[in-house]
Amino acid sequence: MTDEHKHGIKTVATQTGLTQFTIRAWEKRYAVVTPLRTETNRRLYSDADISRLMLLRLATEAGHSIGRIANLPTEALLERIGTEGTIAQPSEISEEVISQETSLRFYIASCITAIKQFQAQALESTLFAASVAFSQPVFLEKLITPLMQEIGEQWKAGTLRVAHEHLATAVVRTLLGNICQGSDIAPTMPNLVIATPRGQLHEIGALIAGTTAAAQGWQVTYLGPNLPAEEIVGCVGQNGAKAIGLSIIYPTDEPHLANELRKLRRGIHEHVALFVGGSGANAYDPVINSIGAVKINDMPTFRAELEALRAQ
Repeated sequence: MTDEHKHGIKTVATQTGLTQFTIRAWEKRYAVVTPLRTETNRRLYSDADISRLMLLRLATEAGHSIGRIANLPTEALLERIGTEGTIAQPSEISEEVISQETSLRFYIASCITAIKQFQAQALESTLFAASVAFSQPVFLEKLITPLMQEIGEQWKAGTLRVAHEHLATAVVRTLLGNICQGSDIAPTMPNLVIATPRGQLHEIGALIAGTTAAAQGWQVTYLGPNLPAEEIVGCVGQNGAKAIGLSIIYPTDEPHLANELRKLRRGIHEHVALFVGGSGANAYDPVINSIGAVKINDMPTFRAELEALRAQ
């Protein structure tokens, strides 16, 4: 047994969504993967085997015959499932990045397939497998964020229904909540209050921020979406929070939001930091600047700001 070949066929079936019978049949008829055999003839698969089997499953679900695609290279398989053009050309990036980006792509594609079929358990299993496969920053920033963006785009285009978006949000919310709550944070660590302001109903961005902060060692008080300024102020005062993180996604023309942000800033101590981020935050730049809030454009910036604040 090698470090690369460490997964039994039951684990492979769970992670790829294929039955054990299908895995054995594809292996025997088409040599899609070559597992290691132990002295007792037990099959052991590598992470690369799992990735390829998952990609082959997605391609067959897109209508392609396994006999025609079994020996295609990864890039050709990705074209078959309609995700070409989402990765840089091999000449532009290293082989290591290609491998990770390719893996991320078909995890996202697999999630979209599960969402379209209303398969919450398959979506949950795929996301859990991805959370194990990638570091937390990569999982949050390169899988969860683009996945939710893709769901939003497909909803706008009419290829996903509101029910699809709600199912995906529910599964992602539960997963991120469990990750955040599972962080072992010392009670002496500073507190960060995370919410979305009144009128902002999309909370995945806030959950990503909260999970990121927990990984940085912050105690996170997550209040959820659509919170009036007064409620956030009350929580900050009671918890003695050192910072607030707000996520703004949609709508970008909420008439009351500017006033909510001003009330929030007036209600908290001047030494409490106020971070504002999200894809819709740019629309409120004038008020964000006027109240002295810190604009967050990406998670690396957020992590750097949290680290600097803790150092103070």
